[in-house]
Amino acid sequence: MAKRHAQALDAFCDRVNRLSEIGIALLIAATVGVTFLQVVCRYGLDSSLSWSEEFSRYAFIWAIFLGAGSVARRGQHMVVDTLRGALPARPRHWLDIFIALTGIAFFATFAYTAILLTQNAISQISTSLQIPIAVIYVSAPIGAALTILHLANGIVQGFAAPREPSTPPALPIT
Repeated sequence: MAKRHAQALDAFCDRVNRLSEIGIALLIAATVGVTFLQVVCRYGLDSSLSWSEEFSRYAFIWAIFLGAGSVARRGQHMVVDTLRGALPARPRHWLDIFIALTGIAFFATFAYTAILLTQNAISQISTSLQIPIAVIYVSAPIGAALTILHLANGIVQGFAAPREPSTPPALPIT
């Protein structure tokens, strides 16, 4: 029963991650396209776009925060694994859980703070695009929530199906 729930959670996280990665790809492609268009307009037509830099910046911000969750899903956040590599399988498993729980606590605190900042920015409007700044700020709590989801899923998967001790550190958490 628990294994079936763990598989369902993992499948859900996989779908969420696929959607995030599609969003990231579209945002990066749009950033490159708009930046290229700005260069063509500025140097080819001698007339620059007033909104391109702001659009590129905001699209990149969204891509970064969506990417934090995707990186957590893949287990590719930067790590110093000297201690982890020196531990036997059982203590390594508990260290991985502790690290994931610490990450969850950090991103929960980050999400809370980002929500407060987003609420404060609701009335602010961006200069060139004339969109609410909160539309940009909300990317931070969304990215934090995605990261928490994937870290929690890693813990669940580690308990549902522990991996071989020689497997490199990536989700699921061993």
